[in-house]
This record gives sequence, C-alpha cells and structure tokens, in this order.
Amino acid sequence: MTKRAVIVGVNDYSVQGYNNLRFCVADAASMYHLLRDAFGFDPQDMFYLTDARATSSRIRQALRYCVSQSQPGDVICFYYSGHGGRTPHPSNPAQMFETIIPYSGQHISDHELFSLADTLEHSVANFTMILDSCHSGGMHDEAERARRARSPAFSAELVQALTQCRTMVPCGICLPPAQRNALDGNIRRVTARNAGVVVEEDTSRRLVQNAKSTLIAASSAAQVAMEHETIGHGLLTKSFLDLIDTCPYTITYDTLMTELTSKVNALMSTHFPGETQTPQLRGQANRMGEDFLDGWRDCR
Repeated sequence: MTKRAVIVGVNDYSVQGYNNLRFCVADAASMYHLLRDAFGFDPQDMFYLTDARATSSRIRQALRYCVSQSQPGDVICFYYSGHGGRTPHPSNPAQMFETIIPYSGQHISDHELFSLADTLEHSVANFTMILDSCHSGGMHDEAERARRARSPAFSAELVQALTQCRTMVPCGICLPPAQRNALDGNIRRVTARNAGVVVEEDTSRRLVQNAKSTLIAASSAAQVAMEHETIGHGLLTKSFLDLIDTCPYTITYDTLMTELTSKVNALMSTHFPGETQTPQLRGQANRMGEDFLDGWRDCR
C-alpha cells in the first residue's frame, strides 16, 4: 500500500482579488507533518503547495499524478486550507457547484475533481479530502469577523444567482455527472444575507453511494468556516491536530467526525459565542466504518 498526499494552504489572495487569510499556510504545514509522522506518508509521495505555488494548474497536476499512480489498496489524501466559493452551473440556473479557490487560476469544483478522479476505482482506492474552507460568502457585518471567515464576499450577481439555486454539488465528493440527480433539490429556502446566502439543506443526502471520494468538510452549506489568531489555525484543522495528538492514530470516519464536531463546537463557544460551525462527513456511504486514511480492506 502506498499513501500519497496533496497538501494546499493559501493565505495570499491578492491575485484573485479576495481578502487574505492568516493561518492557512500554518494549517498546511501542520497537516504535512501530521500525515508524515502519524499516518506514515512518505515525503517523496507528498506534494506541498502554499501561496504562489498553489495555483489551479499545479493543484490539478499533483492530484492527477496521485490518481494515475494509485493501485488497489492505496490511499490518496487531498488537504486544502483556504477560501471556498460557489459557481453557477453553465446551463442550469437551479444548480450550483461549491468550489475551492487557489492562489491563481480557475476555481476548482467537484466537476473538475471528478474529471481528475474518473479513472479511480472508488471501491478499491481510498481517496479522502479534508477541506478547511466554506462556501457561503461573506456572512459577517463586522470587518474583523469577515477577516476570519474562509469564504470571500460574493458579488451581487452571484448572490442573485444563488437565490435561484435548488441543488448544490458539494466540492470533494467526486460524484459522476450521471449520478448528480441524487442531489436534486438538496437545498431550499435560499435567502441573501450580507454578501453571502443562507440555505437549508436536506441532510439525508450527505452520503451518496457512487461518490469516488470521502469528504471531511469544515462546515455545513449554511455556515462559515472560521480561523482565529488565538489558536493560529482554522478551527477544523486545530481540532484535527488536537484529536490526533490524543488518539492512537486508528479511528473510523464515523468516530472521527463525532470527535471533530465536539472539538469544533468547543472552539466556537470560546471564540465565536452564539455561532455554529459543524463539520460534515460526505461521500461514500459504505465506507464510514473504515479506518481513517487506511487502505480499503475489501471491494464493495
């Protein structure tokens, strides 16, 4: 079994024209060491891309290489810390894609990630994504709060387009286009708020059998993922680091999410009282009892 990783952290959004973040590079550095030291990833099989190196083309190239080299039983981990966004479907106004935003170049949605992973056998290779970002736009009035949020303010045009949306394709589940109807109507009551949108999500469809990856996301579709100077990390990443420091490095996806949710809730209560950020587990429904970042034991 070979474990490969692509680790991305972006603080500098001057090229994209968004507000800069402060702790995404620190997140990426800590996750690099965690994957290497706790989960047995070999540095020669790890791509570490931060700020100016974290272009859209380099991220895609690294992921494409990892997928092309993977064999049954192998593991791929894609970790991203930075801004997230949303983009309309080119021909269907009722459908939107969540995205991650690189240092420069095209935003990356689930459509692009699926195209990279299309040759990957989801039943034999463990492709796990951890995204410490959010996709709900600038949701805070206060300038300081907005600076801690990992989604930039949306344009008025995007906010208007989002109010017509009824289906959101999460970034990071690698769902085949022919299977996206499993998500139809998964959001409702979309309303504009500040420079973002608030939605209600059908939580029964977070796990879809035909996904080619398993996603750990920082927050729900209606929430903002936060970072804070007191901890020097994003809240999801800080919770991740603290959890792995106290466990024997063997933990199922289900248990991992229970523990992460508890830790993120505690950090939110301390640093952002009255607000919520709830990590999400999405993707392959039949793999939630498997061990995190371990090779699949069988084909399903």
